[in-house]
Formats: sequence, C-alpha cells, structure tokens
Amino acid sequence: MARLKDKEEIILNAAFQVFSENGFTNASMKDIAAKAGLGKGTLYEYFQNKEDLFIQVVKTKTGHFFNEINRRIRDKTTLRDILNEIIQFTQETMEETEFLLKFMVFGEFFEMSCEVKQTLYEMILSNREESVNVLRKHFEKGSAEGILREFDWEFAANFIPEMIGAYCKFKVHILGDCWSQDQKDLDREKMIDFILNGIGAKTK
Repeated sequence: MARLKDKEEIILNAAFQVFSENGFTNASMKDIAAKAGLGKGTLYEYFQNKEDLFIQVVKTKTGHFFNEINRRIRDKTTLRDILNEIIQFTQETMEETEFLLKFMVFGEFFEMSCEVKQTLYEMILSNREESVNVLRKHFEKGSAEGILREFDWEFAANFIPEMIGAYCKFKVHILGDCWSQDQKDLDREKMIDFILNGIGAKTK
C-alpha cells in the first residue's frame, strides 16, 4: 500500500509541475508521465483522465493549505491573531498555489465542464469548512460583545478569506519575488486593520 501511495504522490507532484508550466489545455498525460518517470498507462491505473488528475491535484494542494491554516488558528483566542495567521500563511503559499489563479481567474477553468466545476467548488468548500467555522464563531462572539456590528457572519466568514486570497494572488502574480517581506508585513497589518475597523461597531 505504501508503494502505491508513493507512486500516486509522484504522479500528483509531476502533474502539478506540468499543469503549472503548460496550463490545463496544453498539458498532456504523456507529458505528466514523462515528468513522473513512468509509463503513460501507469497514470490510468490511478486516475481516469486528465480532468480527474487535475481535480486530485487541486484537492491535494487545497487540502494541505486549509489543513495548515486550521492547525495554525485552532488555538488562537483573538480575531486579530486568527486573521494574522490566515493572511500570513496565504502570503507564504501564494507562489506555490498561483497555478490555481491561471485556471480560476484567467480563463481555463471556465472552459471545463459544469460537472468538473461543481466537483472543484464542493471540494474547496469542504476543505475550508473548519477555518470558516472558526472565523464565524469569533465574528458572532465579537458581535454579541458589541465589538462588531450585527452582520451576516456566515457570509463574512466565507467572503473575507476569498478577499485576502484574491489580493495576495494579485500581488504575487504581478510582483512575484519583488513583493518584499517588509511590504507583505505592511499589507498584512493594513488588511487586518481594514477588516476589523471596517466592520467594527460604530461609536456614538
């Protein structure tokens, strides 16, 4: 079983590289097999087709991403600390996950079938469920204490990570390595300040 799992991981890593370099449309199972150092037929022992392989790559990458976010925020007691961890980890991983931007923002994702889109959508929602619930509970707690105004916190808990991700993806897509650590730190503080003060309770 371990060997099978190792070979599957080799294929997924190779597929990630090929999809990142060539895009979904121009990537082929032949290219992925060559990158993995395996025969093309071996890929079909693990994955039905290119769409299935792409879905599993996204599942693996987003799974790792949200599992790490969940681990980082699980023991945090303040909303500021939770937001800081989410933004910092998003900044740290944008270069690795930028390939998703190519598919979901810049075109190729929209060429996929509705079935594939729905599968990816439900999978991402499932992966991020824990972190969304943590955010929602802290928002609701802040609202009950009068720190935050009343709002649809289910919506906010889903929207804010998307807003953070979109901003970080845009910065890394345009600036790449030129987005310095000092700039990331400043951007993180500004995002936290904007989120907390933008939804803070109004004072009379």
